[in-house]
Amino acid sequence: MRLPLTLSGRLLVLFGALFTVAIAAIVTLSLIIAHDQLPQSLDDQLTATAHQAEDRVMAGAEPQAVLNELQTGAVFLQFVDAAGNVTLRSANLIDRILPTYIRNGKPKNDGLHTLTVHKTQLRLVRHALVSNEGQVSGYVVVAAIAPSGGEEILAIGLILGAVAAGTLIVLIAATFWLARREAAPLRELTEAVRATAASGFEEAIPASDHGSTEARELRRAFRDLVERQRQLIERERAFFADSSHVLRTPLAVLQGDVELLEQGAYGKERQEAVSQARAAIGTMSRTVSGLLLLSRDHEGAPSGWEVVELGALLTEIVGDARMAVPGLALALDADVPAEVAGDPGQLRDLFTSLVENACHYTAEGGTVAVSVTSAGEDATVRIEDTGIGFTADELERATDRFYRGPRARRMFPGGSGLGLAIAARIVSLHHGSLTIAGVDGAGARVSVTLPTLS
Repeated sequence: MRLPLTLSGRLLVLFGALFTVAIAAIVTLSLIIAHDQLPQSLDDQLTATAHQAEDRVMAGAEPQAVLNELQTGAVFLQFVDAAGNVTLRSANLIDRILPTYIRNGKPKNDGLHTLTVHKTQLRLVRHALVSNEGQVSGYVVVAAIAPSGGEEILAIGLILGAVAAGTLIVLIAATFWLARREAAPLRELTEAVRATAASGFEEAIPASDHGSTEARELRRAFRDLVERQRQLIERERAFFADSSHVLRTPLAVLQGDVELLEQGAYGKERQEAVSQARAAIGTMSRTVSGLLLLSRDHEGAPSGWEVVELGALLTEIVGDARMAVPGLALALDADVPAEVAGDPGQLRDLFTSLVENACHYTAEGGTVAVSVTSAGEDATVRIEDTGIGFTADELERATDRFYRGPRARRMFPGGSGLGLAIAARIVSLHHGSLTIAGVDGAGARVSVTLPTLS
């Protein structure tokens, strides 16, 4: 049998089939029990009647009075003497005589028997009449028409069948209503998912407290899935938009230099064109690497992580910065041992970018101080400068992509606005924290806290 496609239809068919099998088993078992119990009930009645007749006769009652008292329309009685001769019989026997079981002058053992007498099936029992002295004075034979059981069992079957059919109809209707009710949240979720997909994942799946726990969990799972997909789409759009925005200028510079070289520039002009082209290519390479890092959505530790000693790393970075900007005073306090786990290249890019930012936005003669401290399970690197600092609005947007304040653009026109955004991303990938503070015109302080291996 092929099940329906809908959940409500499947529940209805499966429940109906299970209930039908259960009812059929119950009815069959009931009929078997009834078929076994009907003869037993008749046997008990015949035996009880025989004992009553014995007790009455042995108590001195007249046998005829006993017959008149115990006979009914369905029960026949007769008394037999010790030789097997019928002495009395109930009035409903008329001209019939019940079998006496006397063979060769000896009575047959007592017991229940089924015999056919005049085409009528009888169930009968012969019981001895025993005196107080233990002498058998005769026998009482009690009989009744043996029920075939067919009519009684048929009646029981019809009653059970009618009850089962009525119950099945009621339960099928209840199951159909319940199945549709439980399937309603799934239908609503289907429509919501279709609407969300049609909107390009701009429309969120609405929350709902209806339905079973499984239906609510499924809705929440779809909401999370749609929200994640929406974030991925937004990140992808932002990546392409940011890429086109930041690469436009170096591409224009590179195109101009190539055209200049194609025109046959020589000497100093050619050298300047090549130098500008190389700088533009470097800018594009760093920008693309930064954008790829910002678009990465993986927060776990890559397999390529190594142990990095922050003091040694910062000593190299500050040494390079001193050679690049001799007009600034760069101080380094990195005597505290601090080992962290991370990507060496990313950590170098992180602190190089922060030191270069401090140098770019600090006027000649100013100071840039780099220090490392360790407290508990964390190490903190601070880069402080005496540069232009941040306004309150600039602090709120300091880690936004491509954001640069007006003073920063005037002081260092070549920046892309990605430095602090990339720094925040690298710190996040290394399970650390980034804090930026500063006062307008009084310098800035950037703190990076990373978990140490100790």
